[in-house]
Amino acid sequence: MMPFWGLLRRKRPTTPARALHAPTLAQPPAEQERAARFQRRYLEDVPYLLPKDEAEIDRLNFQHYALMSVQKVHIVAPLENYPQAILDVGCGTGLWAREVGHRFPACRVVGVDVEPPERLPTTPVNVQFLYSDVLKGLPFDDNSFDLVHQRLLISAIPARSWLAVVRELLRVTRPGGWLQLTETGGYYHRPGPLSLRVSGLLDRAFERWGFDPYIAEHLPMYLQQAGAVEVEKCVYSVVLGEGGGQGGRLLQKDLLALLHALSERMASLIAREEWQRMLEALPAEWAAYQTAFQFHVTVGRKPEAS
Repeated sequence: MMPFWGLLRRKRPTTPARALHAPTLAQPPAEQERAARFQRRYLEDVPYLLPKDEAEIDRLNFQHYALMSVQKVHIVAPLENYPQAILDVGCGTGLWAREVGHRFPACRVVGVDVEPPERLPTTPVNVQFLYSDVLKGLPFDDNSFDLVHQRLLISAIPARSWLAVVRELLRVTRPGGWLQLTETGGYYHRPGPLSLRVSGLLDRAFERWGFDPYIAEHLPMYLQQAGAVEVEKCVYSVVLGEGGGQGGRLLQKDLLALLHALSERMASLIAREEWQRMLEALPAEWAAYQTAFQFHVTVGRKPEAS
């Protein structure tokens, strides 16, 4: 079902990171499996909450397919002409950029990340990946891209930095070009008590760490403050699990993997064992309440040159 996963594994990156709570060889298999949940690799030089390891690579690939199963299209922004240059900021494993490169073979597609993905044999010749940290500024001239895409950096961009980041994204967008920003958070319809408790804990944690858990609600305002026009937001909602069909099943798996990936970080607020028990009980509650999850896509246009 996910034919690219095996191809998309990378060699161990050289960016400084730390591994936490590694299991020992003396542990029995069941204990090794349990401990492995907390053996994650984290970047030390950037404000990124989630791990950066092979398990996270798999989750990001899975997340891409989950979102695409609901959103259906890569580009929501209403591009009027064939794009000449597209930028994907925080490109992760590069799947979005690769697929867009296949769709627009005459367009230059650039993906940037603090750990850019490897260039695979399946990567189109018009796609390139570069190192860049958007918090430090993008290495491109003003007015360089017809579309600037950024997706799910809620746990990578501190709350205080969002307006500056949006201004930087708009700077490299050509006049008349578009920004497309996809974000999510604790957005549920029909949540049960367990979902509300998990969301409340995550809200507290994100705010304590300096991140905005509801950045998706604030992005239209930031785009307007940065100077974008024709700002609109699309909200995609899907019932988690079997009730939501393929998209619901994929998003449920992705959301659970994300919550497990945050286990190490959440240990400062809740005992690991209790957190794990809550996560294990969530699917049954989601099914009982037909809980739906949302993600938001905000688009805005850079004004034409006067």
